[in-house]
Amino acid sequence: MASETNTVPPYVAYRTFRTFLESLAISMPDRIDRSVFDSKFSGTATSQITSALRALKLVDADGRPSEALYELARTKDEQHHKVLEQVLKSYYTPVFRLDLEHATKAQFREAMREFGCTESMLIKCETFFIHAARHAGVALSPYLISNRKAGARSRSSSRTQRGGARPPRVEEAGEAEIMTAVELDSVGLAMRELAFRVLDKYPDFDPSWSKETQASWMEGMNKLQDTFNLRNIPTAKR
Repeated sequence: MASETNTVPPYVAYRTFRTFLESLAISMPDRIDRSVFDSKFSGTATSQITSALRALKLVDADGRPSEALYELARTKDEQHHKVLEQVLKSYYTPVFRLDLEHATKAQFREAMREFGCTESMLIKCETFFIHAARHAGVALSPYLISNRKAGARSRSSSRTQRGGARPPRVEEAGEAEIMTAVELDSVGLAMRELAFRVLDKYPDFDPSWSKETQASWMEGMNKLQDTFNLRNIPTAKR
């Protein structure tokens, strides 16, 4: 049971996780290691996907694929949804104790806290579960879905205030498009990777900060954008 382990719940963007699963349909490797991931996954996304696979018991301690991972990669539609639902139920035991069709956001958060993840990770962990559960066809309370959308809009608004949103990353919580190496020139790709590594270490904006701290944060973000010329880095075609 999940509550008996020390594994952190998956916190990678679900679209990124799904894209990786789809890539395994072509050929399942004997072991899931870093060499399996291609250029459309950043180093951060690779680590997050690997962590999610281990948490959900889709690979063992040596990275060997489980039977459930084989089924997720090979099946489609209703059968795929059933397998995914079973994978979720086997891990998210505290969450599935709830009546998810009527649960409140507070109840859901209390259940997620049983996994022991930090508060800073909690929203990402919740977001992964909600996207995965909806994909599996699990009925969710409108309170969970509507609140999640509101939170996404709030985060989007705060990013817009920076004076120019940075390009979408493969590991972002939004359903960002997956970029391929052929759609970016080598210089642009290198610049994106370096920029994202720096931005990953930059603290998320917090509306509760003082005005002085908010102003300092925005000044720092603008300097980072100018340093890496983020607004002009080539992006994948839509």
